[in-house]
Amino acid sequence: MLELSYILLSIVMAIIILVGNHLAGKHHFTTDSEWKSNSRKVIIFLLGLLAYIVILSTTQVLTNYGLPPRFLFFIFIPFVLFCIFFYRKKKNNAFIQSIPLHWTTLYQSFRIPVEVLLSYTFLQGIIPEEASFHGYNFDIAIGVSAIGIGYLIYKTGSKYKSLLRFWNVLGIAMVLFVAFIVATSIYRPQIWGFSSPAVSKEFLQLPYLLIPVFLAPSAIFMHVVSLIQLNKDS
Repeated sequence: MLELSYILLSIVMAIIILVGNHLAGKHHFTTDSEWKSNSRKVIIFLLGLLAYIVILSTTQVLTNYGLPPRFLFFIFIPFVLFCIFFYRKKKNNAFIQSIPLHWTTLYQSFRIPVEVLLSYTFLQGIIPEEASFHGYNFDIAIGVSAIGIGYLIYKTGSKYKSLLRFWNVLGIAMVLFVAFIVATSIYRPQIWGFSSPAVSKEFLQLPYLLIPVFLAPSAIFMHVVSLIQLNKDS
């Protein structure tokens, strides 16, 4: 049931991304060809990401806990480079600005079910307690606050943009901190009082791999989109 929940949540979030992009494009682009082209690009990207996740899982490349850390080269660095490239290329993009700011904020509420799943994943002995809200993972606070802040944005727009910037940066920091907990639980478990890696290799295969390669990056990506919108507003 836990594994199925990871798959279902990922499917739901992918659908939300596709539908949101589809609706925003429908209202922004002036021709059907532009609208459909934009939708195809997002579909192709998501399918390509899925293929990448399947390859990482089937080859079990990430389950090798030797140094240098495999996840650094196969997940973290590629994603950081992608975000930098996206930010620089899209910071003045009219389509990005046309996406309602409260959409990308409310999207972050999915972190509530993610944290529930991580809690059960801890109880299954796959990740350490420290990586769940039983320990030092407070990311659920971002998920809960996303609902209130999303409503605030819906009512006031970007009136409180300083607060929104801080919240988005904090949201990114929260994800990175959880990633730090997981990474150090593998490569420096002594920090958390373990004598050996505290993350099961099962976590670095499907369906758990959907967390570090799709769900968590999608949260950071939506924060980046929000920051682009807020900085344009300045």
